[in-house]
Amino acid sequence: MNLLIDENLTPSMVQLLAARGVAAVHVAHIGMPGATDPEVWRYAFEHDQIVVTINAADFLRLAESADLHPGLVVLRIAGGLSREEQWAWVEPVVDWLLTTGEMLVNKAVVVTGKGKFHCVDLPHP
Repeated sequence: MNLLIDENLTPSMVQLLAARGVAAVHVAHIGMPGATDPEVWRYAFEHDQIVVTINAADFLRLAESADLHPGLVVLRIAGGLSREEQWAWVEPVVDWLLTTGEMLVNKAVVVTGKGKFHCVDLPHP
C-alpha cells in the first residue's frame, strides 16, 4: 500500500503510517504544497498512490471521471479535525486494508467517523 497524504491532513500522519509498515508521503514533502487537486490526482496516478484527503467532493469527482485510478480515501466531515482525530479516522481504514488485503483500484473508502467507513466502486460500473 502506497499513500499520498493531501495537504489538508497533517504531515505527521506519514510517521504514524510508517510505524505500521505503510509507505506514505505528504504533498508538502514532495514539493507540491498548493498544488491543485487535479495535479495531486495526476501525481498519485503516476506514482500508483492512494490519495488520502478531507477534500471529498473534488476528489470523488476526479475518481468518478477516471477510467483507472489507484484508489481514494476521503474523510467526510463538515469542519476540521485535530491531528489526533484525523489519525483516529484513518487508522481503522489502514487496519482494514492491511488485514483484508483489499485493493482500492477504482474504489474509494468514504470515512464518516472513527471506525465508520464504507467502500464504493468509482467510477461506478
